Amino acid sequence: MRRSLSFLLSLLFFSGWSASLFAATDHAAHGVDPGAFHLTLGANPESPQAGESTEVTLKLTDAYGAPVSDFEIVHEKRLHLIIVREGLDKFTHVHPEPGPEGTMVTSMTFPEGGTYYFYADFTPRGGSAVTLRAELRVEGAASPAPPLNPYVPGVVQTDELLADVAVSPVQGLHRVRFGLKDLSEVPVTDLQPYLGAMGHLVILSSDGQSYVHAHPADDGDPSTVAFDVVFPGPGIYKGWGEFQRGGAVLVVPVVMQIN
Repeated sequence: MRRSLSFLLSLLFFSGWSASLFAATDHAAHGVDPGAFHLTLGANPESPQAGESTEVTLKLTDAYGAPVSDFEIVHEKRLHLIIVREGLDKFTHVHPEPGPEGTMVTSMTFPEGGTYYFYADFTPRGGSAVTLRAELRVEGAASPAPPLNPYVPGVVQTDELLADVAVSPVQGLHRVRFGLKDLSEVPVTDLQPYLGAMGHLVILSSDGQSYVHAHPADDGDPSTVAFDVVFPGPGIYKGWGEFQRGGAVLVVPVVMQIN
């Protein structure tokens, strides 16, 4: 059984140090110049340990070092923060509120050691979508991540759902379609809007360098959620489909080969 994995995040006061920007990626192929914005990451304690609370701060600045604090509301939030362990086996999606100085603060308990990637996905007021990436090393016991062997198209089972996932090329992009059923194989027809949509799909390249956040296309079937995705190029990708049912957000992980 493939299960979604998440870990605890909540907003707390922070005082600590800052680290340098590691990398930047584009949001859904918008082609934003990553040099226009920067993300710095810090942690307290400086060497986080798995299983122990860590205060993490992320600060957004523009090319001149000025804080970025004015954002468009995109799918009901000012900022989407995606956190994934290297190997792409741990995933969470949260929405810390940026402060007036462009600083976001979270308290986290990392489930295992390893390098964690932080993707800050936002749209500055009057601008285009941007995604910035930073890394944080967490010490402690770390189990190896499962190999990224593609298993969709195919049926994925989680603790809550069965998802028949299809991937098909359509006019320069790929449509990734989730046909959702409960564990008794009855089609799910009671999905609820989540962040203003019937689903969200976050996709990373196998090396974590390329990032896409896709939103649903109209498929006309209440038990199916489809996403039109522009992949950066051929390769192996891991994605996480997010859907809400009964007030709970359910995550369906998928690994796919794009040719």
